[in-house]
Amino acid sequence: MKAFIDKVFKKKKQDAKQPKEPIRTEDKATETMVEAIIKEVKEVIKKEEVKKEVEEIKYPKPRHFPDCTCFKCYKWKNQNAK
Repeated sequence: MKAFIDKVFKKKKQDAKQPKEPIRTEDKATETMVEAIIKEVKEVIKKEEVKKEVEEIKYPKPRHFPDCTCFKCYKWKNQNAK
């Protein structure tokens, strides 16, 4: 058991002594590209959600005469025309 523990601690010491690889500029450039793409996608998703919310608005039936062409009547008539 002691030999196993010594091996584990010896391995940890060796790992700590090894120099860490510096981050290359290529990796940094890739990370920034990915972050930029993610931001763009999030913006597009937000815009689509806003459009869906606007489209889901249901206008109540106005109590005007049948041939009325006011804004309210026009919106109510065209909301189901799509």
